[in-house]
Amino acid sequence: MQMVKIPVCLNNMTDAKHLVQIAEGCDKDVDLMCGKYLVDAKSMLGVFSLPQFDNVEMCVDDTEKDKVYEKLEQMNLLR
Repeated sequence: MQMVKIPVCLNNMTDAKHLVQIAEGCDKDVDLMCGKYLVDAKSMLGVFSLPQFDNVEMCVDDTEKDKVYEKLEQMNLLR
């Protein structure tokens, strides 16, 4: 399983909610990395526990990256 990192930018709680919804649409695990922090992107509580919302990377399985990238672009969440 090859993971791909996609840089994302969350400006507010609504962006975080949309990101979680996109992650929930994936069949495989989706993580968010922010510095040394790694949280489950399918968990709203996990996303809110990040120390900051900028400089965040979304780690998705290579097989789902195109679908996720397209949805992130539609929601204007790409950094």
